[in-house]
Amino acid sequence: MNVKKSQSYIDLTVRNWDNTEFGSTLREMCEAAREYENDQVEVHQVVNLGKRKGEWHYLIILNISQDLDNLGALVESNYR
Repeated sequence: MNVKKSQSYIDLTVRNWDNTEFGSTLREMCEAAREYENDQVEVHQVVNLGKRKGEWHYLIILNISQDLDNLGALVESNYR
């Protein structure tokens, strides 16, 4: 099995917690990070960078694993 591992870093700004489902947002980030249908994406870490000017800032770190011998179909994404 030929596996490629990488990390992706995403800045997240939350302006209003009343309109934010944090778990759903993280799931959407994982789905958006998939390039091929067999990619495995998981949240490695959520770093709270603090609150500035009424907004909360986070750094989301994702681990991405790709089986280069079995990538699957290319994923169509509205996020790229």
